[in-house]
Amino acid sequence: MNQIEEIKKRLDIVDLIAEYVKLNQSGSSFKALCPFHNEKTPSFYVSPEKQIWHCFGCSKGGDAFAFLKELEGVEFPEALRILANRAGGKLEYRNPEFHNRKSRLLDLCRTMAEHWHRILADDQSAEFVRNYLKERKLNSETIEAFSLGYARDEWDDAIKYLQSKDFSLHEIAEAGISVVSQKGKVFDRFKGRLIFPIRDVHGNTVGFTSRKMKEEDQGGKYVNSPQTDIYNKSEILFNLDLAKTEIKRLNYAILVEGNMDAIASWQSGARNVIAVSGTALTLDQIRLLKRYTINVMIAFDADTAGAQANLRGIDLAWQTGLNVKVIHLPEGLDPDDVIRERPEKWKELIKASANFMDYIFEVTLAGLNLSRVDHKKLAAKKILPLIAKLGDEVEKSHYLRKLSSALGVAEEVLQGVLKAMPVKPPEATEPRSVIKPIDHEQAMAEQLLSLLLAFPEQLKLVIQHLRPEEISFFPAANLYKDLVIEYNKGEQLAENSLAESLDPDRANYLSQLSLYADKDFFSERPELVSREISQLVNRLKTCYVRKRLQSLGQELEEAEKRSDQQLVEELSREFSQLTRQLNQ
Repeated sequence: MNQIEEIKKRLDIVDLIAEYVKLNQSGSSFKALCPFHNEKTPSFYVSPEKQIWHCFGCSKGGDAFAFLKELEGVEFPEALRILANRAGGKLEYRNPEFHNRKSRLLDLCRTMAEHWHRILADDQSAEFVRNYLKERKLNSETIEAFSLGYARDEWDDAIKYLQSKDFSLHEIAEAGISVVSQKGKVFDRFKGRLIFPIRDVHGNTVGFTSRKMKEEDQGGKYVNSPQTDIYNKSEILFNLDLAKTEIKRLNYAILVEGNMDAIASWQSGARNVIAVSGTALTLDQIRLLKRYTINVMIAFDADTAGAQANLRGIDLAWQTGLNVKVIHLPEGLDPDDVIRERPEKWKELIKASANFMDYIFEVTLAGLNLSRVDHKKLAAKKILPLIAKLGDEVEKSHYLRKLSSALGVAEEVLQGVLKAMPVKPPEATEPRSVIKPIDHEQAMAEQLLSLLLAFPEQLKLVIQHLRPEEISFFPAANLYKDLVIEYNKGEQLAENSLAESLDPDRANYLSQLSLYADKDFFSERPELVSREISQLVNRLKTCYVRKRLQSLGQELEEAEKRSDQQLVEELSREFSQLTRQLNQ
């Protein structure tokens, strides 16, 4: 058994897909709204028995690898790595196509994270860092969960270690581990710093955040990995790999600004926490978060300025349908401060979270004297642009009425100001799949084949009445030939045996139709199945005969023009036979 088959054997495709979409059982399969196109009625099906998925709306489908490649936009090597990690196996790169450039960078970052983590745990040089973490009240479980590390205060410790593991200087630079000085000397980017590995949603280490441990050290308090082929900070939510299960269970996420805030919250027991790591919330991060929930609580600074600074991402969150609440922090404190001083206070603040607009009203109006016209104008100037950005019209109307009441200004007046405001549209999203309508004859042929796969005892009768050439949709006609050949080997249909003998595309088509049968016919009674098959055979034959009659009419006309009497008689006989057959 090769590595790919071993990974498939260890994984359950239902568990994998359930991380991304809400699955509901439907007979022996599971169904959901398709994540690849907009739809209101579920047409996305997953078969636990066959370990495949297929959407009958947009026609996409395949195995676990195909799902990840489609959803994550990754190539096969990355999909292989992700699934291998989930299966608890270690890849052996015997085939070079499994180990492309990105895979090498991911291996390098994992190797470096493990090395730095070991130094923090055991090395004498890291004793003062371990003491620092104790002062920050981080326990050993948390340090292990986040793989915190320490980079020795040496110019080339990381470079030498990675070279000993057969990584080149070029790869070390590509991963952002090394930098080049103005004099051309290569040295470690993170030397002498506390290391926070940055992991993607699948747990792959893609970059690092580092904290200065000595005031005399050069550089900022925090130094991060640069953008690389595997790390784009606008697409990463820190701790989502650990938090995603809890986010799905609770159906909301807590969003904080810094890595230490997320780590402290996780240790306190609020484990549905993620961080943006110093960036405004981006559209890519929102899309990623929406796989798991549409509800988010954001821990802002206590003042209005802190809230305003985060609005660059919040307007996107509104316009893309996220429900946003605010955790109102005490003045001058961030989540890490609150948790270290009094962990139970953090949970109280979470429970007391307020709707974002209510929070804006509170902090904006608190410092104003609304008996003064200039203060009313100032309040309207601050709040109306936020109301304008709300994506839901009901919510927009509610807060417009609230502002009207608070200011003592007619709602119609505020409505007029609101309508005059230019609202920047949300960032363009990638186009959804264009669904090509399925031809009627294709639908009939595929329905017949799926019934035969579900009820193979019906094939004997169908063979007697339907020839492959009477199916006009070629993929279905070819697969029908395969079914007939397989059946004639021993008057039985072994789907697994047939799949092994087909090329990958035809085997995938076979799996798709097999899932179609599970979707529509899992509970049908035998007599109803027989009737349905008979009707489908008759319809397919009727379509074939009508097309052939139309073609014969043209051939007869051409034969008569050429005065080819023998051909005219042959075509006329066939025309009469098909006409009688059609009438029957």
